Amino acid sequence: MIRVLGWLGGKKGKGAGFSLLSIGNLLIALVTYLRFAEIAQIFGTTWQTDAISIAMVIPILLQQVISTAFGAAFMPIYSKVMLDKGDAAANRLISRIINWMSISGGILIGAVLLFGSSIVRIIGPGVEGSTAILAGEVLIIFLPVIFLNSIEGILHNFMIYGKRYGLVSFVRVFQIIVSYIVVLMGHESLGIMVIPISGVIGAIASFSISAVISLRLHLRYQMVIDPRDGDFREMVRLAVPIIIGVITGFLGPAADKVLASFLRSSSVTAIDYASRIRNLIRIVLIQPIIVLATVSFAKTAAENNLPRLKSEIASFIKYISYYAIPASGILVVLSVPLISTLFQRGNFGPEQSQHIGYALAFYSPWFAQLGIGLIVRRAFYSIKETSIPVILGIWAVMANILLNIILIQPLGIRGLALATTLTSTAKTLFQMYFLRKKLGGINGSEFVPELLRILTATAVMVGYLILSCRLFPVDLNAGLASKIFNLTMGIVPGIALYVAVTALLGSTTYRVYMVAVKRKLFSRKDRMS
Repeated sequence: MIRVLGWLGGKKGKGAGFSLLSIGNLLIALVTYLRFAEIAQIFGTTWQTDAISIAMVIPILLQQVISTAFGAAFMPIYSKVMLDKGDAAANRLISRIINWMSISGGILIGAVLLFGSSIVRIIGPGVEGSTAILAGEVLIIFLPVIFLNSIEGILHNFMIYGKRYGLVSFVRVFQIIVSYIVVLMGHESLGIMVIPISGVIGAIASFSISAVISLRLHLRYQMVIDPRDGDFREMVRLAVPIIIGVITGFLGPAADKVLASFLRSSSVTAIDYASRIRNLIRIVLIQPIIVLATVSFAKTAAENNLPRLKSEIASFIKYISYYAIPASGILVVLSVPLISTLFQRGNFGPEQSQHIGYALAFYSPWFAQLGIGLIVRRAFYSIKETSIPVILGIWAVMANILLNIILIQPLGIRGLALATTLTSTAKTLFQMYFLRKKLGGINGSEFVPELLRILTATAVMVGYLILSCRLFPVDLNAGLASKIFNLTMGIVPGIALYVAVTALLGSTTYRVYMVAVKRKLFSRKDRMS
């Protein structure tokens, strides 16, 4: 184990870093799926799972307010401090951030303890009294995760800046494994409460390891609180608009659950499960390259190298679109059979598969543009521009809520998902427009033709997937082997067809990925010989 950690702890370049993050995220996705499937099998979708979904809204929001806002503002400022002032000043900056995050987290936890029951009623106004009571109890249990994960996010940013991608992946995998083990061992004795308790235990374990690793990597924590430090004040100035953006951005998913609480029982769980599956896919497909983009943009912007920054933006957009857009196409067509194959067992039956699968299908086009939107947002943050993403985020939330109200009547839960997809896509397009004006271009001539090739190949693949659904229909009541076979007959040839079409169309991203694959294969053969 020590040798493994020693290798993971070494500094890695972009290629190795992407591989480590991707492998780590695949393991996270696998264990998260196993935990998720276990919970679905044991508890199904009931009023109790509705309570869990409602209770999780506020802890996730507060965690994102603290960690996402400060994390997004952290990298540009930290890069500049390291470049101009060195390690000692950078350590003082991190210490101030941790101390003030601890204070802020304590205040927020106290506020939730005082007003938790009222908050639960606001989030789930349509649920019954027993559901609201259980949600309040779960909310209190889950509060420590806000504090632990928020500070851990800063420690992970510290490791990522030092190119210790393997350590970050290891810690995150370890957290979800611990949480999964608690679910397996404790669900009979703890019942539904095993869900928040397992999350707390996992957070404690990963925070402890992250703290030890950071100290071993020469993070020198200091008890400094004075907020008058110029670098800290600059970071807070950047963080405040991001905090507003995080809060307003979270209102969209919260509004989904509020409106879903007025639909049939378990609708809150269905929209929550669809969102979790969506986020699980995001972790695997999108998060690794976003982490690399964040570090790369911050360092390039700190060097004031604008041409290189624009070139990097265009490159990252191409790289992420090559696999995110076809993945979106697969999910649009095959969401219901995929949900049935992955989760349908125990108390999770065909009806639940259809309910959640239809919501996921309408969420799925969201993947096609999400990675581009996140890359553009990181580019804004790297140049210390936070107001434009926040203003667009506020607009998107207002538009999302309006579309929710319009679409819920004719489409039900599917309308809530579709509203999110439409407003998120519009926000991404507006962000690209304003970033182009801000930077004087973002090398659109480099990535727009590539996006057209990718969209064309995806359309061909979707056509095949629709045909395969007719030739190899998936019966939700059939056995697992039959479902896997029929899905494989659609997905595997579909992906092969997509790759072949991109090659025929002269995709530059295809060539980049093929060169990387060949280099990996030949380097392994050389080592073996």
